[in-house]
Formats: sequence, structure tokens, C-alpha cells
Amino acid sequence: MTGSAPDVSQSAQHSDRVAALVDGGPGSDAVVRMAAALARAFGMPWEAIYVETPDGGREGPVGARAAEALSLATRTGGMVGTIAAATPADGIREYLGSAPAAHLVIGRDRPAARARWWRRPLAESLAADLPGIVLHMVPAVPAGDEAAVAPDPIASPAGAWREYLIAVALVLVTLGVAELLQFFTGTRSLDLVFLFPVIAVAARLGLRPAILAALLSVFSYNFFLLAPALSFDVAAPQNLVMSAVFLAAAAYTSIVTGRMRGRLTLSDRSARENAGLATLAQRLTRDADWEATALTLCEHVHGLFDVQAAVFREGDDGLVMTSAAPRGAALGPVDQAALDWSLAHGEEAGAGTGVMSAADWQFQPLKTSLGTLAILGLAREDGRDPVRPHQRVLLSTIVAQAALAHERLKLEDGMRAAARTGKRR
Repeated sequence: MTGSAPDVSQSAQHSDRVAALVDGGPGSDAVVRMAAALARAFGMPWEAIYVETPDGGREGPVGARAAEALSLATRTGGMVGTIAAATPADGIREYLGSAPAAHLVIGRDRPAARARWWRRPLAESLAADLPGIVLHMVPAVPAGDEAAVAPDPIASPAGAWREYLIAVALVLVTLGVAELLQFFTGTRSLDLVFLFPVIAVAARLGLRPAILAALLSVFSYNFFLLAPALSFDVAAPQNLVMSAVFLAAAAYTSIVTGRMRGRLTLSDRSARENAGLATLAQRLTRDADWEATALTLCEHVHGLFDVQAAVFREGDDGLVMTSAAPRGAALGPVDQAALDWSLAHGEEAGAGTGVMSAADWQFQPLKTSLGTLAILGLAREDGRDPVRPHQRVLLSTIVAQAALAHERLKLEDGMRAAARTGKRR
């Protein structure tokens, strides 16, 4: 663990709280555990924040590790949240601007992030921008644990043949237009015309098809339009300059549009999900009893994930179904065993998990510092996994909100029971 001594005047402005930055890397669980340990040691509340970036979305191992880390944070008494941002540093700066903290726990940069020479290391960036906060860095994960890292979206994937054919077709169309312009105007300075297909391909199809378009444009212009016609000198200075300019334009356009497209996608999805989470939080706050809270949760999960949803909690006669959406949910023997195991161990079980995966239902414990207060069950009518990998982060956030709502109900029941006991005395 490493830290920097905070400036006294600035740190006084921060609230006594611990924040953990979860980026979906191999050390995300360790970041959460360190934050929980610091919170216990200092007697502070704490929160785990997942910053979703265009580089590492919710699909694949990054999203799965982030969801597991947020679930661990919920089970160990922390709150969770998600932020969409261009980089983890931008996201955590935005978060701390509205919710200051005294301590921040981070992990080391993932290999994909370290490979970019134009980006400062995360710890260095945060230390420079947040001088009034104590940084704690989790040691690097053992070698071999970083194998499954999300690919870098700035480097365009191989792409289908259709993309390359479109690039060739656009260059050929541009060549035809240039031939017509040369025929009617008599000018041969038409090299800039070939920037249009290069930029268009880079913006729409990615970097690799744009490179093909750039090279083909250089060849077409020099071979067909420059005198002497039907000849091409590879080493000619004009060819080299034109190739460098076109390739630079293709790379820059591809990088900029790729970033903008990724950020726009994240912003739209984040806005929709945040609106849904805000609506859920408001409804849970208004609900004053266990049945209404369970019904609100079931209806939200059912509408959001298109699954059967049910909430179970312990009653006088054992586990009972508090509510379900749609109504009439039924459990089989394996499902019942998975439900009992989830309640007993306070961990997820059933379909799509590592425990009793043969069950049709998946069970998520609503666990807080008071223990496991209820169980949320999810199932699909077609028997598939109830929650897809890219939905696990969102589900973890919903489970955390529902757990806090049930904790409030538990505390209110305790206060009412204490008040009745006091009156009897």
C-alpha cells in the first residue's frame, strides 16, 4: 500500500469516507477488500465505484470482474455506484468532485492502459489532480492473472471483407470523379479529392480499411492522373508525402471518431440506466413495508431484464415468497436447494453461477452489515442464464439498492419493537 500525505487545509474539505475505484481489472477484488479494511480501521463509511470506459465495457471478463467486485463490496458493507467516463481518472475525478472522500483505493493500470504512451499512469494522474486525498495502491496481481483483458477498441478489428470492398469502391468512385474533373477542367492537381474516401472510410469503417483506402488513393492518383499516365514511381517524393499525409489523416480520423462513438454509446446507456436507478431508488424510498418493497423490486427487474423475478425472505414458517413478477413463479427441487444455499452462505447461487448451476433460477442475496435480509430470484422462461455478462454490473447496483432498502425496513422494525417494549415497561 502506498500513500501520499494530504495537505491539511485541503483534506479538511473532504468528508471522512473511503472510496474504491473498480476498473474491472484482475485486482478489482483486492481493491474492494483493501477499501473495506481501511473503512473498518478508520471507522468510516465507504463506497466502490465502477468507472465504465470505452476501453473496457461490460462485456467479457472486464464486466464480469467488475460485477463480482461490486457484489463483494455490497456483501462487506459498502455502497456501490457506476460512472460512465472517457477514462478511469476522469470518472473518479468527477465522482470525487460531487462526493468528496478522504481516502481513495486504486489498482495498478491494466496492460491495455499502460501500453498507451500518451496516457499518464493512473496513480500519477490522480496524485497530480487530487493533492488533498490519500491514495492507496493495491499491489500488482500475480503474473498470468492478466490474460483476459479487453481488446483496445482504438485499433480497429480485422473487419469483414465487406468493409474493405466498400473502401475500394469509394476510391474507385473518387477516381472516376477525378477523371471527369480532369477531362472538363484540364487540371491535374486533384490529389485533395482523394482525401474524401480516406476520411469517410476512417470515420465509418475503422483504421485498417482506411489504410487500404489511403494506399489505394495514392496509387490511383499517381498511376492514372499524373503525367506520364499509367506509370508509378514508388520512390517519388510526391508519392511519399501524399502517403504520409493520407495515412496520418486516416489514423487521426479513426481515433477521434472511435472515441466519440464509444463515449456517445456509454453516455446514452448511462443516462438510461441512471434514470432507471433513480426511479427505483425513489420508489423504494416511498415503500413502507416488506411486501411493497419486494413488489417494486420484482417489477423493476422483470421490466428491465425481461425475466421472472421473485423476492424471498424468512418468515415464521421458513422461507416465503414475498412477491413476484409475473405472479405464479414456481421453484423446482434444485431451485429450492440453491435458494437455501444462497440464504445460508450469503452468496449468489443457481443458474449462471458457480454453485448449483443446474438450477433454472439464479438467486442474489440482499446482504448488508445486518446479514442476509432477503433473496432476489431471477429466471428466464427459455431456460437460459437469467443475466447476460454485460448486465451483471447493472444487476449488482440494483441488488445493492434493494439491500439498503431492506436494511431500512429491518431497522424500522427494530425501532418499532423497541418502542413497544418500552411502553410495556
